[in-house]
Amino acid sequence: MKEGGGSFSLVIFYLGAFMSPLLAARLRVPAAVAEILFGILIGGNGLGLVQPAPFTDFLSQLGITFLMFLVGTEIDFNHIRREGFRPVLVSVLVAAGILGTGVALARLRGLSPFLGLALGAMSCGILLVALVERGLQKTRLGQLLLLVGSVGEFLTLFALTGLNLVYRFGVGPQLVVEIGKALFLFLVAYLLLSLLRVLVWWAPKRFQRLVDSHDPSEIGVRAGFVLMLSLAALASLVGMEAILGSFLAGTLFSFVFRQRGALDAKLSAVGQGFFIPIFFIHVGLSFNGRALADPVSAVKLVLLLAGASLLSKGLPLLLLRLLGVPLRQIVAGAFLLSSPLTLLVAVAALGKNIGILDERSSASLILLAILSGIVFPTVFKLLLGSKQPA
Repeated sequence: MKEGGGSFSLVIFYLGAFMSPLLAARLRVPAAVAEILFGILIGGNGLGLVQPAPFTDFLSQLGITFLMFLVGTEIDFNHIRREGFRPVLVSVLVAAGILGTGVALARLRGLSPFLGLALGAMSCGILLVALVERGLQKTRLGQLLLLVGSVGEFLTLFALTGLNLVYRFGVGPQLVVEIGKALFLFLVAYLLLSLLRVLVWWAPKRFQRLVDSHDPSEIGVRAGFVLMLSLAALASLVGMEAILGSFLAGTLFSFVFRQRGALDAKLSAVGQGFFIPIFFIHVGLSFNGRALADPVSAVKLVLLLAGASLLSKGLPLLLLRLLGVPLRQIVAGAFLLSSPLTLLVAVAALGKNIGILDERSSASLILLAILSGIVFPTVFKLLLGSKQPA
């Protein structure tokens, strides 16, 4: 790619990254939705201003790597620990049931199990934002939904890792070897971070700079980058996808370092301010509208996927009745859990990159992410009305 063309593409990308949140706020939709739509507008399906190129591809890969790292850090292990045995057990059963139902519904329609896991995917991103907007994050409903979302987020990526290995190596001795490598990666990362946690406890003043909000060198941010890229590279070396390694890095980072102070906000600022918007715009730029050439068929497929996603969440969530949650709140929760916008887009990109999803399935998941990110949180608010649940 010529230098001038690369500079022009980058200017267009960051013009969109700047404008998208402003437009999204006025339209009351997630910024990621506006960024994907901007990418579609400037790409081959729209004005044709920019085409995918090695430089933007590289930044996009960094973007999804950073996104999956932040997704991992969203898992609140302190919250899981506080809830006690029974709510955690029910949440694990609900999250596992959601993923299992998604796969079962996909297989009933002759679709890929990977697509089924995408339908059952859960994430805390939009979930937390919607709960905070309504002041529900501290209520029983909010706490249970966050618990299900946190457990489900981890199980989703864990299941995707396993399915990825099955697709790549089949069922046999080689699969056992690859699973062993993945477990070794997890163990090494956990031991290293646990050792670091002990060192932090032993000499807290020496490590204060990691979370110091006024450190001019931003050592904590640099440490986060080192951890994220190291595990991403290590994952690639053992045959896993790099983004699964970065998710593992974020998860372990959250598990080992429970009190991170301003560091979370700093990492989010770097990711959301620079790298992650490039990924979402690049998703729109690479969107293959020709794979959904028949509009009627495309609409039917997306609506089918939306219905299956809601059903996969709603049926297992009925287990929350064991904890005394009213049916109306369960239905509302099913809509909110069915909008894992960022994770759904990441799963679509992962499936396409490793050849599990074809162009039509990948494009359908992108449209589902846009639809669910706009519509489902709104339905959640309407179902709960103006009265806040206890």
